[in-house]
Amino acid sequence: MRATDDLHWGLSDELYASHGARGSYNPLHFVVRLRPEFFSALESSRDDFLMVSDPSHYDLASAFSTFFHETIHWWQHIGSTTGFMLSMAYPAGTHLNRPHLLKLLQEIGPVKSLLKVHEANKPGMSETATRSLNAVLNNWHDVEFNRRIILDPTPKKLEKVINSPYFESVGHSLYMGLSHTLWLLLSTVDPEARLLPDIRHWDKGFEKLRAAKHAGYYPGSPAPLAPIGALHIFEGQARFNQLQYLHHASNGAMGWDEFKAQGMLGGVYVTAFEKFLEWTGAARPETPLHPTVALFLLVCDLSINPSDGFPFDLDHFESFHESSNPGIRFIIFSRHIAKNPGLLTSLCKLTAEEYLEVSSALCKSLVCKNPVEMGRRVLEWVEKSDTLKALLEEEQTYAFRNVNFPVRVCFAKYLRFTEDRVKRPEFFCWPAMHFVEGGSTKVDLPASKALFDRHKPMFLANLEGEIRPALTGQHDEAAIIETFNTFFNVNIVYDMAEQWIIDAGLFNYDYSWLTDTFTPDRIKPFADGQFKNLFGVEPDSFRYA
Repeated sequence: MRATDDLHWGLSDELYASHGARGSYNPLHFVVRLRPEFFSALESSRDDFLMVSDPSHYDLASAFSTFFHETIHWWQHIGSTTGFMLSMAYPAGTHLNRPHLLKLLQEIGPVKSLLKVHEANKPGMSETATRSLNAVLNNWHDVEFNRRIILDPTPKKLEKVINSPYFESVGHSLYMGLSHTLWLLLSTVDPEARLLPDIRHWDKGFEKLRAAKHAGYYPGSPAPLAPIGALHIFEGQARFNQLQYLHHASNGAMGWDEFKAQGMLGGVYVTAFEKFLEWTGAARPETPLHPTVALFLLVCDLSINPSDGFPFDLDHFESFHESSNPGIRFIIFSRHIAKNPGLLTSLCKLTAEEYLEVSSALCKSLVCKNPVEMGRRVLEWVEKSDTLKALLEEEQTYAFRNVNFPVRVCFAKYLRFTEDRVKRPEFFCWPAMHFVEGGSTKVDLPASKALFDRHKPMFLANLEGEIRPALTGQHDEAAIIETFNTFFNVNIVYDMAEQWIIDAGLFNYDYSWLTDTFTPDRIKPFADGQFKNLFGVEPDSFRYA
């Protein structure tokens, strides 16, 4: 995102592998990056680093812990409801707007940016063009506002959203963000809505809320916003799993003092944990392996996995804002624990049985389903659908059909993740406890390694910063590279479509984040060809508003 970063999800410095950062996962590029020395340590190691338990191997454990941290971000964005919906928001914007963009090409020709065209408010535009222009800009802002509200709803971050002329209400933004993504999934794998929730039935429910002036659902309406969002929960979940691994792998030598000295207990990484302690009334735990930390990680897991609207249908519209917003879910779960303090010591063995028992108790406080129940619903879709069975076969071979390509790839990964999550919910909630033997948790290291390897990130940046597909050893290398190339080809077109809508001036061909060898001059002919294939017009033919 370039010219309008003030409107986009501004990724904090902590999420980039910049100077001082340990690693990063970029949820718009789907890429994991590691600090060079960590990347080199993992590349050169021939040991099973999951079994590190000797403090003298701390360098290797530290390198793995960073890769583990970024892998959790991949799991969040490919395996949780919130993360998956955010991952799909980028392609949803292009696919949803394509018919309107084609209509605008017919009516006003190739003009960039459409935001500037709208702001100019020049007379003489046809009614058809006006409708299409409004649809494009409203759709784009709906998706973007939804992302901003979910990720970081703090007043400072949302000030520009709330004051935007395109903003209607918090409830509207959350509803449109979810429905746009579901529309894309339906059109890709379930066009007759026989499996996924049918969003066509939702409009009446939300219109009633708007007409009744229900808080959060009409223009100018105040709405409760949490002091944390998914960004804080994502980072807290990844960091405290990382700390658990390092503490466990060092035989307890690495504790809170050491982590603080290394700068691992500050900023966005601990915001959610500090709020958890405050809202639950819990004492600060003595070690990262304390049941309080395990409960915090479970609350993170439940908070980013709302069930209303996906995978279950939406029935109670009045509570949609509370049931779908990760930050508010986090507050409700924490307050339930405050009223039931026995839950603070309920997680000792970290088994699947404990996960199901405590997650079910917490989910009752919000009248929602736990992730295992959600996963079972998704797997029921697979059982009923030849289309989804075929999609999983594509994932097995990495031979994906080139139709809504990134959507197919990501949804296939979501389905595959869901299969294992239903079988091993405890592993994906407390994975660090399954990487080192000798603790209170029963560990099967070969099984842990198989699960971890099966759900590694698809794309990694090498020492030179160039993105490469993760070669699994279980798939045909040529098929993986073909998937990698097609995936990023399509994502470049998504980026150019967004530039057309929002960014003023010439198209920007700086895709150095993908590879330094792709200079703007080199990539331009290829990107222009991809753009023309989708929209039927050359970028060089655009006029600039």
